[in-house]
Amino acid sequence: MDCSMKGFPPYGFSIVLKFGGSIMRDLAVCKLALAELERLADKGHRILVVPGGGIPDKAIEAIDAAERLLPYTAHHACALAQDQTGYLLADAAFSSKLAPSASLGECRTLARHGKIPVLLPSRLLFAADPVEWSWDVTSDAVAAWVAWLTGASQLVILTDVDGVHRGGATDDPAALIEQIAARDLALLGHTSIDACAAQFMAMKGLPGVVINARHPARLAGWLEGRRVRATSITVGSRNAHIRNHALEGAE
Repeated sequence: MDCSMKGFPPYGFSIVLKFGGSIMRDLAVCKLALAELERLADKGHRILVVPGGGIPDKAIEAIDAAERLLPYTAHHACALAQDQTGYLLADAAFSSKLAPSASLGECRTLARHGKIPVLLPSRLLFAADPVEWSWDVTSDAVAAWVAWLTGASQLVILTDVDGVHRGGATDDPAALIEQIAARDLALLGHTSIDACAAQFMAMKGLPGVVINARHPARLAGWLEGRRVRATSITVGSRNAHIRNHALEGAE
């Protein structure tokens, strides 16, 4: 979405970063990843964090597996789970720079004052109702929508694996897809990024990357244009493009 029109002040975010809830399973990794975000913010990157559902979301999934929940219940509970994870990430136990907010306007103000805003998305999701009430639509798609809504130029999916792997073989280094067009990624179905997010990225021309929080320096490298072990998601080409080979020498 063009956020540079007269009368519509830009949000000014260069990156929307989906912070995967799975990262919260290892609090040491979580702290290291957040420290890297602070360093990037100190270097001038304007980052908006969209939290995943994390541990609360997994509890909702378990209940749904045992006793099928109504789509309304599951969707709204999972959106609130993202809020809970967001509050945890922004706590002083993890960071002094992250700050939670349910308002995009306040997120913009926080960023201008040197903070890294963490969007608590439930209020926005309930009001705008932009995504289908389905388990196929995850916080990845919510983050992609927020990136488009705020005019961010890139979407980062920070997770607990190196990127997108062929056949879901996350333990096989040779299976890592180094670069893939968003439209081709959507055809793979649910990987380390959900297919709805990939399709949305293709339609809106939003590039991004799937990167491992266990190696947070890779994010800085990717932003600097260096070759790192991750999956870059491209847009704009009419030719399907998938690159899959060993990343010798990459971090």
